Amino acid sequence: MKHVLLLIALVAGGGVHSQVINPPPGSEGATDTTVWRGWTGISLGIKPLKGVSVVMNQQWRWDRDFSEFDRHLLQLGCAWSPQWNDVSKAQSLGIGVRRTSRPDRKGDIQGVDRYLRWQIEHGASMDAGRWDFETRIRYQKQTAVKTKDGSDPEEVPAKAAWRFKGEVGYNIKGFKWDPVVSIERFISEVPDGWVPDGTWRVRLATGTKTGKRQKLKVFIQRDSEARYNPAPEGMTLFEVGADLDDLRPSGAVEWTVGLQWRYRIKLKSK
Repeated sequence: MKHVLLLIALVAGGGVHSQVINPPPGSEGATDTTVWRGWTGISLGIKPLKGVSVVMNQQWRWDRDFSEFDRHLLQLGCAWSPQWNDVSKAQSLGIGVRRTSRPDRKGDIQGVDRYLRWQIEHGASMDAGRWDFETRIRYQKQTAVKTKDGSDPEEVPAKAAWRFKGEVGYNIKGFKWDPVVSIERFISEVPDGWVPDGTWRVRLATGTKTGKRQKLKVFIQRDSEARYNPAPEGMTLFEVGADLDDLRPSGAVEWTVGLQWRYRIKLKSK
């Protein structure tokens, strides 16, 4: 109980975001839609068995310069790293599920939309002297479970994507804040015949242990997406079964500065 109270007091995550939308073709001047966002959260980790880890993460996020509550997330994940040999220990298989509650105060009908996302992933790591290398492949899919207006959730299109991540870290001798650089590619699933769509994420992070089972991590991150037209060149939206809502007339860049606290519960030996 002492560990849980300590974790709640420390609040396991926080961050701020800045977003700048590039102007669409033909517009006059720059379109600046800078928005600051923040989140707080609690993260609990435990290793019930050798090679198995379970993490529960709960977050509350705010939008519009922290003045408007945006969403609540509750995620549970489990990863298994086979302990057969050095090769298997360097790999892991993971599954996770996330429940999202997002209030919508716009329009005549207001309420809360709820979503469920599940994911599966494979990770691998390798050490080379002071260098650390990691890769991760994840598939995720989010569906609606309840809509604010009470309509059928099955009518809300599911959002699915593949995520490919590569990460490089370096251990600086005599320095506790080791840098880590990662690049991640998001490839969204789109209907057959549509042009492929995706985004990029680049992150520079560092972290340090603040206790035997505690770690503090800070990062700066850049997410970017380009303009998008689902119709191949020479074809119309109607021909591929799309409409104007599927167009992305301008690209977007989102900068994120984040702070994260993690705490791992250790089981007492019997």
